[in-house]
Amino acid sequence: MNVLLIEDNAGDARLIQEMLRTSPTSEAINFRTATTLAEGLAIGETTHYDVVLLDLSLPDSLGIETLAQVHAAMDDTAIVVLTGTDDQKVGVRAVQMGAQDYLPKGDVDSKVLKRALRYAVERHRIESNLRRSEEEYRSLIDDVFDTSMVGVIILDQALKVVWCNEATEVYFGIAREQIVGQNKRELIDGKLKCVFEDPDDYASRLFEAYDLASFTDRFECHIMPAENRDERWLEHWSQPIRSGMYEGGRIEQYMDITDRKLLELAEMEQRQFAEALRDTIALLTSTLNLEEVLSRILTKLGRVVSHDFATITISDRDHLWITRLDRQTSQVRVIAEGEANEEDEFYFRLAKSDGVICLDESDSPTMADGNRIRSYIVAPIRWQRTEIGFISVFSTRQDFFQTKDSVRLFTFAEQAAIAIQNARLHQQSQELAALEERQRLARDLHDSVSQTLFTCRAMSESVLRRWDRDPQGARNLLEEVHQLTVTALSEMRVLLLELRPTALTQVSLRELFQQYLQPIQERRQFSLTLNMADLPDLPPDVQIGLYRIAQEALNNIDKHADASHVEIEILTEGRTLNMRIRDDGDGFQQGQVGKSSLGLDIMQERARAINATLDINTEIGAGTCVHIVWVAPERKGD
Repeated sequence: MNVLLIEDNAGDARLIQEMLRTSPTSEAINFRTATTLAEGLAIGETTHYDVVLLDLSLPDSLGIETLAQVHAAMDDTAIVVLTGTDDQKVGVRAVQMGAQDYLPKGDVDSKVLKRALRYAVERHRIESNLRRSEEEYRSLIDDVFDTSMVGVIILDQALKVVWCNEATEVYFGIAREQIVGQNKRELIDGKLKCVFEDPDDYASRLFEAYDLASFTDRFECHIMPAENRDERWLEHWSQPIRSGMYEGGRIEQYMDITDRKLLELAEMEQRQFAEALRDTIALLTSTLNLEEVLSRILTKLGRVVSHDFATITISDRDHLWITRLDRQTSQVRVIAEGEANEEDEFYFRLAKSDGVICLDESDSPTMADGNRIRSYIVAPIRWQRTEIGFISVFSTRQDFFQTKDSVRLFTFAEQAAIAIQNARLHQQSQELAALEERQRLARDLHDSVSQTLFTCRAMSESVLRRWDRDPQGARNLLEEVHQLTVTALSEMRVLLLELRPTALTQVSLRELFQQYLQPIQERRQFSLTLNMADLPDLPPDVQIGLYRIAQEALNNIDKHADASHVEIEILTEGRTLNMRIRDDGDGFQQGQVGKSSLGLDIMQERARAINATLDINTEIGAGTCVHIVWVAPERKGD
């Protein structure tokens, strides 16, 4: 063992040297003495010593600073500090600063001295190995984790952060110096949890794992963006450290899953968009009422594109119509161009500008909540390459809409165009049907009631001329006039019924046929027989449909069949109703007669409208039978 004694007191130096020489030991001791700090440091530079016996009071250095200089210059050498009898605190302080042991000069003997030196050398060796092992371990951690894109935090048994890598700094936006050395619980409460979207959930999950010293299940946590960090999604898990220098501590890892999460969110967003578009289009096409279609477009548009409010502009016969939701009443408002208020005028200016308009404080209207329009997007409503209007969505936030919103609105507008055009065509067909119905009523009025009344007037004039000279003939004429007025009254009742179709459902089907079909047969070429069983109450649309089919069939028979007798038979069996209309007329060959010429298409359409089937059996010379079968739907509980 090589021992260097740095001691300026010659007597103490001689005494220590004697103790080491007289102490019985098998170990050889090489001993050298220096009387000043400078001399001792100079010797240490040229020769390696296992241990230094150091007096802290030297001519060129005094106190604990002496130890600091020796420790810095000879860090690979064990140090035992020699103190005075009353310098216990100095000795403890010396050990805390790196000395392996201390000895009070007055209490030492040969045995104690020898043992202290051996223990100091061994303790220094162990500490050096431990320090070297720790440095190698830290180097390994640095090499493995510091350049990793997985954030890593290592905690000791007291949950103090002993190490974290660069990724942790980047993810959390907190410098490593503010993390290492901190108690993790305090770090979570003070700085860490506030970076997450759900701070309480993050904190509770980790605290539970700390309390139970258990593994944590993997969970996702969303970091919110800030000036010193980006928005990102992390997957976190942690586990206890079972062995090694940090046994009883924990290792925590944070994997960046932002790219995967963005793909998942984009996929989910696209799926939700597709579902919203599908549901919305199904809803739009479930009605043919134009105003209802426009209302549904506006109320469901928010599922496709987020916005503050929206409008639909429709071009109709060189006029513009704006449809928008009233934000206070949630009712749809349809405004013609000449009826616009100040806010509506803005939408019309937008419509006439081909969707390009500068939005500034002076131009955009003030909303009810005091905000102004800051951004908008427009999508044309096109039908067969013809622009019939467009949908506009608005926001009170600047730069609110993104490219994806524009794409979605255009897609939605393409589907909305189909619903709007269907509703417009339906509206036009309804208007055309009403016009055709009015024209038919006018023809019927001219052909039936008008002609009958004209005949009544002529016969009445004849009665007046014959009354004095031929009373009986005049009476006979009056009876004919009476019969004609009864017929005219029946026909007029039928015509009035056409103008008020709800009356068709206010009586039973039997009464309907008896009151409206049978009386007008007086002037037709055939007789009519009704054979009807007691019928249950029928749905209004079914009753009207059966009446219209019978009406059309009788008109066809009167015009084309040259029949002398017609029978209408209606029977029921269970839920099935059968209506047969038979005539003894000429009949026809179905393949050689167009359906439209006999109104067959009309009857088929009316049958389909009530979910009934219609078959026609006919043969030339053997008459015709029109057979309608309607099955009542099953009632719940039957």
